[in-house]
Amino acid sequence: MTRFYSGVFALSRLAAVIAACALIYMVGHIAYEIILRSFFATSTFVLDEFVGYAISVCVIWSLGYVLEQGDLIRVRLVLDRLPERAQQLMTAGAALVACALSAGLAWMFWIRVARAWSRGTVSSSVAAVPTWIPEGALMLGLGLFALAALSHGLRHLTGHPSPAPRTPLATPVE
Repeated sequence: MTRFYSGVFALSRLAAVIAACALIYMVGHIAYEIILRSFFATSTFVLDEFVGYAISVCVIWSLGYVLEQGDLIRVRLVLDRLPERAQQLMTAGAALVACALSAGLAWMFWIRVARAWSRGTVSSSVAAVPTWIPEGALMLGLGLFALAALSHGLRHLTGHPSPAPRTPLATPVE
């Protein structure tokens, strides 16, 4: 099981790197658009569409890594009042529910991706992006999060330690 947990964490890290690259892309595209509009009175005409795709990748693809790092926002009002084992079981239950819901959403996106692929559906913008590409990216991200949530839940059920290194944030939120 250690290899499974480590492998899922490695996939989550890779997905987080891709999410970070999407963030860098967004900043670059916005800067490019500002330059085009300010100095050349033109535009790429796809800023809102492509940045929207990148935002969805940033959010969905980073979820597994953030979950494993323990940096998701949690309201511990009830959890802190429970014994340690009950906390572990509730955390595992919540993670497994999140896994099931994410897997269900990924399945729904699979249906959308297959339909868009078979129909050749494209976006209504100038770029005419095949809609299966951004929907497939969301589907893959949801699948990765479902896998990370499954791993997280199983770890809390079995008491296995996290493969994530426990280094504090450079600027603590707490």
